[in-house]
Amino acid sequence: MAFLMQFTNRWSSLGWLSGKFVRLGFFVLFVFSIFRHVPSVAGYSLEGVAIFFLTFSLVDNVSQIFIRGIYMVGRDIREGDMDFYLIQPVNPLFRVCSNLVDFLDFLVLFPILGLIAWIFPRILGHLSAAQLAVNVSLYIALCLNGLVIAFAVHVLIASLTVRTQQMEETMWMYRDLVSLGRFPVDIYAPFLRTLLTFVFPIAVMVSYPSKALLGLLSPEKIILAFVLSGLFLAAALALWKNSLRHYSSVSS
Repeated sequence: MAFLMQFTNRWSSLGWLSGKFVRLGFFVLFVFSIFRHVPSVAGYSLEGVAIFFLTFSLVDNVSQIFIRGIYMVGRDIREGDMDFYLIQPVNPLFRVCSNLVDFLDFLVLFPILGLIAWIFPRILGHLSAAQLAVNVSLYIALCLNGLVIAFAVHVLIASLTVRTQQMEETMWMYRDLVSLGRFPVDIYAPFLRTLLTFVFPIAVMVSYPSKALLGLLSPEKIILAFVLSGLFLAAALALWKNSLRHYSSVSS
């Protein structure tokens, strides 16, 4: 249904898709432009910075594909659709998340994955087969862990929306914060790095996978990444359940 809805107006979808490709292209051009003037950024080469940016794009795009429906919670509450979700024989959080599956972001994944596959040999070619397998496995596991964090943050925002009916400002704040993960967090001041790790775990979501791939992440930080995602997910689900208990029907 989501696919049919998005492609009913093909020209509109083509315009949105073109915009996504143009944005991706400009960010790639931006990264290359930086390295025309400096040899490295925070000690990372062009390929290293590129993998940080592409990992950010990968995690962000996959999360947007599957949980874009959360962006519509405010509208669902104001129009009374949430009342019907709560009486349907399905988990209301799943119902909210599955309101919209963004197939346009799915198509954007192909160039992102292609660029990652092109860069991998350039940054991992010196590794042994065993070390390569370890680093790639950690990279995949931490990318999945990043998706858990992204889901948890969106659930926290949805929970606040149920209580306040205001989502736009909070969601845009999240989008602005997550955009800081396009580059290695090492370029930021220590206070901001701490904030982006423990309070708003953007670094854990998008920087830790790249560091693990490059062999720069300690075992302690790998454990920390999974602990933080578990804590954030548990807190998000608890707040969601609490918000539903205090939900007032639009008709009340």
